[in-house]
Amino acid sequence: MAVGRRDFLRWSAAGCSVLLSPLALPAQQGIGRDAQGDLILGGGGFADPETGAQRYVFSRVDLASLDISLVDTEFLPHGIAIDPLNSSRLILFQKIGGGCCELDLGGRKVTRVVPPHEGRWFYGHGAFSTDGKLLYSTETVNAESRGVIGVRDAATLDYLGEFPTYGENPHDCHLIDGGKVLLVTNGGGALGTRLMPCVTYVDVASQRLLEKLELTNDRFNTGHATLSSKGDLVVVSAPRKGLSDKELGAVSMRSGRQPLRTMSEPADVTARMFGEALSTVIHEPTSVAAVTHPGGNMVTFWSTRSEALLQVLALPRARGVTLTKDGMNFILSYGTTTDLVQVPAASLAPLEQTQMTRTFLSGSHIFNWTRLTSTT
Repeated sequence: MAVGRRDFLRWSAAGCSVLLSPLALPAQQGIGRDAQGDLILGGGGFADPETGAQRYVFSRVDLASLDISLVDTEFLPHGIAIDPLNSSRLILFQKIGGGCCELDLGGRKVTRVVPPHEGRWFYGHGAFSTDGKLLYSTETVNAESRGVIGVRDAATLDYLGEFPTYGENPHDCHLIDGGKVLLVTNGGGALGTRLMPCVTYVDVASQRLLEKLELTNDRFNTGHATLSSKGDLVVVSAPRKGLSDKELGAVSMRSGRQPLRTMSEPADVTARMFGEALSTVIHEPTSVAAVTHPGGNMVTFWSTRSEALLQVLALPRARGVTLTKDGMNFILSYGTTTDLVQVPAASLAPLEQTQMTRTFLSGSHIFNWTRLTSTT
């Protein structure tokens, strides 16, 4: 459904958990000129003003036309997978739980529910094979915390089998090397256990472990990751399982084949990384990585070449980050009114004229469908 001014006013006045301002939609001039047709996707959640029940949606935001439309879902969408054979067909994943569904982006509706395999939960992310025949998803065997990659027939979504992630409680995953290798972040277990967080590289064909990277500090998990075409890796972390969200998260980087190193400097910045370091993306031409820190109310920008901090941007409840289709600007989601803003990689300073408010993009990630489908 499209979202109009009346809906915003009604939900805001009712004390919606993510839409707190009762103001009307601003004119939002400027952003359409810069957007070049970028279509931004992501999950959101709020309390229904009429029933008080929690409501979850998948938000579709067209930056050129300023159109915002929502599709109701049974869970908070976290990660998405785009079918390489049909870019309007998406698979949405719940972060931890039984939620997974197929969504028709063009028709703006959920078309199928995908149940978890017996004794397993979805853990937030997935990917289609490059030929579009298989769907992979991060899952945990709940009784053991053992991580597996569920394998499904991409067309029927029938469960075909699984292979190990070589870690526990896996979360993020990316197909690399032309789809031959799956990079997986494994969150590990509670602090004090032997279930250590790690990043693994798994050969898809043989299901063999190629490499395992562990953090040097055992107080952090491994959450999300981004990898450049040169092999530079950025991993963002929350406090280990069992620790309070008042504890610190972290940013770790690896240049080429060097060890994965957790950033400790500058101390006045890393000491403000409360809770999770959440989303990350690399701007390849400049080797600048952006990382969001919702608990620290900031975005940090790092050089993956020198592994040094470049800039800190104060941004309340910064959450999702992606790139514009032309690759020139970062797009960030933030704030209690679920705003978007663009930040040029060249300046790392926000473009105020690109601010868009009340997008319902309150989830952990935002995805630029236009960019993703133009590069696949």
